Amino acid sequence: MKVLESPIAKHVEATYCLEIGDFHFFENYLIAEFKQGVCVSFNDLKEVYDLLLDYYKGDTYGFISNRINSYSIDVIDMNRHFEKLNQISAYAIVTYNLNTKRVLAVEDYYFNLKRERFTSLLEASNWVANKTAFKKLINLT
Repeated sequence: MKVLESPIAKHVEATYCLEIGDFHFFENYLIAEFKQGVCVSFNDLKEVYDLLLDYYKGDTYGFISNRINSYSIDVIDMNRHFEKLNQISAYAIVTYNLNTKRVLAVEDYYFNLKRERFTSLLEASNWVANKTAFKKLINLT
């Protein structure tokens, strides 16, 4: 289910439609919906990194990959992504079919960041929002 067609659409604070996909910003997390068939590389995400830095001003945030489309990630340079994404406090992936789950199994080999899997966008959003809010609370003490 697309973010803008879901019950959480009313909580979207900003949406950016980029060449590689749509990025929906919430109070303390982002949902990415990459376009069908794109191959996401480190260089493709520069604009997204800039948006994240500008929007969250260095605070921690959650990230949800809403895999409504089939796309690939250049797994060879994954560690470069993590250096740029050090403010992520929670990472969730929403899958809708078995093929996407199989792709995630391959990606997991290259990812150093723990990712929770969900089959519901609402469940993923609730989990990320709670984890991010808790992390911010801990950082205040």
